[in-house]
Amino acid sequence: MKGAIKYAIAVVLLVFVVAMNWTGLKDMFSREPNLPPFFAAFAIAVGCAAIQFYRWYLLVTALGLPFTMRNAIRLGLVGTFYNTFLPGSVGGDFVKAYFIAKGQPERKAAAVATVVADRLVGLFGLILFAAAVGGGCWAMGSEQIANNPKLQGIVWVCIGLATAAVVGYVGLGVLSQERADRFAGRLKGLKKVGPTLAELWYTVWTYRQRPGTIAAVVAMSAVVHTGFVTIFHLCVQVFPPEDPTLIGSLPEHFVIIPIGYIVQALIPVPGGLGGGEFTFGGLYKLIRGPGGEAVGVAGRLTMRVIEWTIGLIGYIAYLRMKDELPAEAVEEKPDAEPVTV
Repeated sequence: MKGAIKYAIAVVLLVFVVAMNWTGLKDMFSREPNLPPFFAAFAIAVGCAAIQFYRWYLLVTALGLPFTMRNAIRLGLVGTFYNTFLPGSVGGDFVKAYFIAKGQPERKAAAVATVVADRLVGLFGLILFAAAVGGGCWAMGSEQIANNPKLQGIVWVCIGLATAAVVGYVGLGVLSQERADRFAGRLKGLKKVGPTLAELWYTVWTYRQRPGTIAAVVAMSAVVHTGFVTIFHLCVQVFPPEDPTLIGSLPEHFVIIPIGYIVQALIPVPGGLGGGEFTFGGLYKLIRGPGGEAVGVAGRLTMRVIEWTIGLIGYIAYLRMKDELPAEAVEEKPDAEPVTV
């Protein structure tokens, strides 16, 4: 019942957003679509998904957990499907966490932590991306940012959050192994949740000892987010408005699109449906005024067609891929060591 209510809210919100922008959307959708940008955006989306699967694979193997790239792809595909069609934008993470924990009975907490780490790395990448690219464009004299105090505020907030995350990660390295073990011992002393918290703490500690892996996955996140921005930049050109000046520039998209993804992930409806359109429309209104809101909504709707298509194809591929039990990998590699990058 609760899920049905969320789906109903998503549909109502989408209808509301479309109705509010119907004049502009009707004008754009009545024209023949510009297909080359659509197919280019679709190809980039597939590439970004592949990079995300490999990123998670690195995070899992960095902990020494037996895992294969095939299973990373398999669970990544079903995760993409559920992220697209379940309430919120993290539903697929719960599915991935369930299956990988089921295959790692002795280290369930660590296995689940890899999914959380993957999500956090992605979130950090979005914030860092908006801070670095937006700040860089601003420093190089981008008029769109220099003349828009609201965009400047977004850049400063992202810079602050990214700086805090980096300082926290570096600061964790100050702790010695002895102190880390002592803290883990205190966590283990807690009733019921102690062993799980200790395992999670050691997971965080292990990642801190793998700076090469963390650097690699952050770099992958930067590539993925570049792709995400490019996808939206292409999607707003599939159904262009009569006034071409209503289409945002690439520097503007580099600032607002990461924020749109972050906000959408927090909206507890299937795939952010309706909420994503509302958010991207509002961000476009921020840079192009009321006339640009429909452009942002049209771009997000076009992206949603791509996401739905990839999600459905991914689920079919997932069903056809035979499961690989981690136990089999253990038998093949009894002395598996942590993998570093």
